[in-house]
Amino acid sequence: MKEVTAAVIAREGRILLLRRSPGQKHAGFWEFPGGKTEPGETPQACLERELLEELGITGKTGAHIIDSPYSYPGGAINLRAFHVDWTGGELQLRVHDAAAWCLPQELPGYALTPADIPVAQLLAARGANG
Repeated sequence: MKEVTAAVIAREGRILLLRRSPGQKHAGFWEFPGGKTEPGETPQACLERELLEELGITGKTGAHIIDSPYSYPGGAINLRAFHVDWTGGELQLRVHDAAAWCLPQELPGYALTPADIPVAQLLAARGANG
């Protein structure tokens, strides 16, 4: 099972979602920022690396929120979601074609990748401080 991370970045009560670009796996679906954990890498280090590579921003990983295991046709993943504080940089979409700042209760209304759905549902139930 592959370990994958997700960043829950909140600003002014809204949470960042990103849409996968055409040509990407899961194109057109929305997700929380993040990516695959490299061998020997902690989930926290993975998130901080992925945010810089994919979005050009820096962040500090905080509390773990939820694990969301999911079996895709190509293999199983365990999506580990964490709160992340955005600490610097300007958002640059490098592998995504859209970004949205959503109220927590709006999250389940987006066409999310399957592993991201339980994260969105939990955040919607808890509110922005999920």
